[in-house]
Amino acid sequence: MSLKIMVVDDEPKVKQLMRSLATPLGHTVLPFGDYQAAGQRGETQRFDVAFVGMRWPELGGLELARRMRNSQPNRETIIIMLTATDDIPSLRKAFGEGADLVLAKPVPADRLRRMLAAMDLPEWKGRRHAARLPLFTEVTCTWNEWQFPLRSLNISESGMLLQPAIAAEVGQEVALEFKIADVRASLNVLARIIRKEGERVGMEFVGLAPEDQNAIQLYVTGHLEVRTPREPLNLGTRRLFSP
Repeated sequence: MSLKIMVVDDEPKVKQLMRSLATPLGHTVLPFGDYQAAGQRGETQRFDVAFVGMRWPELGGLELARRMRNSQPNRETIIIMLTATDDIPSLRKAFGEGADLVLAKPVPADRLRRMLAAMDLPEWKGRRHAARLPLFTEVTCTWNEWQFPLRSLNISESGMLLQPAIAAEVGQEVALEFKIADVRASLNVLARIIRKEGERVGMEFVGLAPEDQNAIQLYVTGHLEVRTPREPLNLGTRRLFSP
């Protein structure tokens, strides 16, 4: 499957990088250096993916993302905002205008390459939220003012698998603090215990903040096992954390 990719950014090297990565894979890259042209094209022509610089000079990247998301051709387009800062207010604004992901510049070429490989597969669009990937990191669990040191085994957008188990019962909520070093993120989230099996406990996230959701999405996207353009993604047939 060939992707049609829009790239709108005021840094030429961003467009050059995207072309160098996507063109050899058979994708079509349409770079824009004029905000009016990008806005008009985004309202009339369908794109599979749009990389939009948040700090666009005249027409803000946020406004461009909103125009694309509200247009008939691009309601389902994957919109990835590129920002020079990773501050939380900007990230929340990006999600509010319809962004699917937010990447802080400079974006590593390897991460972009993996994202393109994942989005090129038919399974990606409908099932990316079900992907779960190994994540081994220390987790501080707080329950009833008690703190427990745990370790994660895997993570998805819906929750985590941790060990060892704690005394709290299924259905109870706890606070989890952990880091995802790969995307340089520190998360402090609420979770609900939905499964206990021996020394393992399954947690379902409760009301993830946009910045935490973005960090998890970036991690999952960057670690999907994509060997060739036609081999299946490492996606489960069901959510590990379903009740």
